[in-house]
Amino acid sequence: MRKPCLSQSTIAGVGFGLFVTMALTPIARGEEPHLSISGYDPVAYFTDGKPIKGKAEFEYLWHKLKWRFASSGHRDLFVSSPSQYAPQYDGYCAMGVTNGEDAHKDTVDPEAWAIVDGKLYLTHNQYWLGVWREHSDEYIKSADASWQALADRAEPAIVGPPCPTPPQTTKVALRDGGHWVVVGGQVARDEAGNVVGKGDLQRQIEQVGKNVDACLEAGGATVKDIIFTVSYVKQPADYDKYADLRQRYFGPPAPDSTVVPMPQSTNPDLLVQVEAFAKTQ
Repeated sequence: MRKPCLSQSTIAGVGFGLFVTMALTPIARGEEPHLSISGYDPVAYFTDGKPIKGKAEFEYLWHKLKWRFASSGHRDLFVSSPSQYAPQYDGYCAMGVTNGEDAHKDTVDPEAWAIVDGKLYLTHNQYWLGVWREHSDEYIKSADASWQALADRAEPAIVGPPCPTPPQTTKVALRDGGHWVVVGGQVARDEAGNVVGKGDLQRQIEQVGKNVDACLEAGGATVKDIIFTVSYVKQPADYDKYADLRQRYFGPPAPDSTVVPMPQSTNPDLLVQVEAFAKTQ
């Protein structure tokens, strides 16, 4: 199974506004240092056992990345031994780094984390953390072998408007010159942020499809480039009834595509959320 990573935001509390211009904003190492793991404190995972947002006044530059901490004490611990506290792969998605010829850097959700053998790993969201945990030893071995070739590769580019956000959609460079366009989970909201089709799964699939298409276009891809999808659905059995509609918006059925129950914490008016993974040359 191919393993590109997903959106930086958690599934819970999804919402977005549709903007009126289009942008693809890369983050390059030659520019302002990138803020690692969205400004979360890497030391807190070890000392507090949970993710804690860092503060701008407690900041440290390491590996050409900015790291923030909840306190000066946490910052000092990191400075004394960065390799002990820094997440593996400079805080990029542990799943994406495992992906063989398609190995890549991608963004993470600081809430999707695990400590294995005293080392911190982050993934794009809770779903992919669960997948990663099932074979973590295998994935860690593969990622460790891939990371040296990836370390100096360009940062993921954030696909901006008109792609609805959050969560973010990213475009990541592959070794062969191609790209993954990783569409962050899209829900049935219109350009004003209103839920479309409350109680109507067909209308929501259509709106989600339009939003996914906007993200693909902004990233230089089309529905024909979709390799697989992950669909979060309130009623998976009902979702099966719309095979033709799903193929129109998300491409033909793929063996790596999956349908999983939507988390209970998601807005009850949202019946479906779709993440799409497209590969372009």
